Amino acid sequence: MDFVWILLLAVTLLIVIAVFYLSAGVVSQDWAATPSYALRILFVSLIFVFVVPIVSDIGRDEGLSNFMLLLSFVFLVVVVRFVMVEELAVPDDWLSSMVISLIGVGLIFVIEEVADRLFGLSMPSVV
Repeated sequence: MDFVWILLLAVTLLIVIAVFYLSAGVVSQDWAATPSYALRILFVSLIFVFVVPIVSDIGRDEGLSNFMLLLSFVFLVVVVRFVMVEELAVPDDWLSSMVISLIGVGLIFVIEEVADRLFGLSMPSVV
């Protein structure tokens, strides 16, 4: 690991934190960030940056990459439900976690595509 890779990983983590904060704020209309809620967002972002690429890359050799992407999205929905949504005042926990995850993943894919087209950068993979 060199310094540039670590810096890119840190920037990616900060972007993912901002995206999940925004998506949760849009869904819950609650923009307050208590310290415990900030730690929950950090935990979900760490899972997104480190665990989801590992799960997605497992099926790459077997031709199951689309299935593994779906599985990692479902895993993300469950993590968002039991970690982030616990602190939000929303009427339906599961629906909110699905929408937060969908908005978050969508925004992250858009940001990654823009970064790739403008700067030739992609989000770092931990595998």
